Amino acid sequence: MKKKLRTSLLAMNVLLVMLLSAVLALSGFAIYRSDMIARYQNYAGDVVSLLAREIDGDDLQTCIETKTKSEHYNYIQKLANSLKETHDLEYIYIIQPLKPDPPDNMMDVLAAVTEYELTYEADTLTDLGNLTGDFYPTEIAAQYIARMDHDPAITYFRNDSDFGRIYTALRPIFNGDGEPVALLCGDIQINEIFGAAQKYAVSAGLVAIAFCALSLLLVNLWIGRRIVGPIRKLQKAAFEFEDKCRRRASVEELTMEDPHIHTGDEIEALSASIVSMVQDVQNYAKDLIEKETEILSMKEYVSKMDVLAYRDALTGAGNKAAYEKTVRKLDWDILAGEADFGIVMADLNYLKRINDSYGHDKGNEYIQGLYRMIQESFRESPIFRIGGDEFVILVQDEELNKCQALIDSVREKMNITMQDSSLEPWQRISTAFGWARYEQGDDVASVFRKADAAMYEEKDRMHARR
Repeated sequence: MKKKLRTSLLAMNVLLVMLLSAVLALSGFAIYRSDMIARYQNYAGDVVSLLAREIDGDDLQTCIETKTKSEHYNYIQKLANSLKETHDLEYIYIIQPLKPDPPDNMMDVLAAVTEYELTYEADTLTDLGNLTGDFYPTEIAAQYIARMDHDPAITYFRNDSDFGRIYTALRPIFNGDGEPVALLCGDIQINEIFGAAQKYAVSAGLVAIAFCALSLLLVNLWIGRRIVGPIRKLQKAAFEFEDKCRRRASVEELTMEDPHIHTGDEIEALSASIVSMVQDVQNYAKDLIEKETEILSMKEYVSKMDVLAYRDALTGAGNKAAYEKTVRKLDWDILAGEADFGIVMADLNYLKRINDSYGHDKGNEYIQGLYRMIQESFRESPIFRIGGDEFVILVQDEELNKCQALIDSVREKMNITMQDSSLEPWQRISTAFGWARYEQGDDVASVFRKADAAMYEEKDRMHARR
């Protein structure tokens, strides 16, 4: 009878140890997995957001339709390659969903590649216009197609494949009309998260077995002192850590108090492993936050560089460098037989008189006033300030066919200021305009010269030559 009671007591203690170990393993597995997946998603979403801000939807649509890579496309390719080299994303790519069922239900638009891939895997890389055969099954293609909507938010879905467990962050890219033209995606592998969580669960199970083996050799008192007591301390520390995770405590608070277990057996090893694992999780979370900070710094850097390189500080118009960059693109369009544009020259009258009589601050207001008038009429056309008092307007698409009417609308606004005696001299805008449309055989420089000549003809009629 004594033997039976002892066996029952040992069995009950073994069962309790196994149950506690299972609770630790399962709760740690669930918390570790869910928290790390959420951070991976946010990390991928930030990378996708950064890249999306740099994409010109109209330019990308043109590239897709013509199967021709533009200068901006190549810039996006380099930026995507850099992000893949420096950030822990498995894939960064742009695709255009075509239909739900394979084959060829997707078209590749752009895929980020590393230097290693360019060097050793060039024959296997995707490119603009490639069709994907039967790579995307119907159920996955349907999820991509469903995101060809008008919502700019980033969403996520599980996209397991032969390459492992993958989460995909994606959002549509829109053209100037607000219509989706393609999907920008970032894939993250979560195999390591599942592997680490599973390894932890297996480790906890093995420790539970060890506890059971020891329990069979010890009396109930020894079990209470050497197993149940330490496990309770460990359980308390683990539950406190779990509560911090549940409350989404800050990274600095995400620590586990050392239960100070010194039993010299597997329980002490388990305690040290869990404390060490929590420290590793905290360090990993800090690393993710640092990378998120790097992404924000990169966003600020790109924004500042764009302002410094291509924006006129006084008016906000494109500067001469921006105009020269646009000229190079137009020359390529001419060579490709795809050019259709006009150039409008606008030259302020009497700027020197304003500067000499009222100071350069008023002269600056005079220049800004002209820019605002032009911008109000030419809403879709890029405007460049290429000199102190000279502006160039590049007119394309719908505004090209009504260019003269838009110029006339600016003149009407200027006439109103000129006739308003209540305005200061620097608020009465006087400008000469001239414009020319591209014709077969022209280059950008010849169109510019024709527009410039027409502008000076008007300046002569206005008796406003310098």
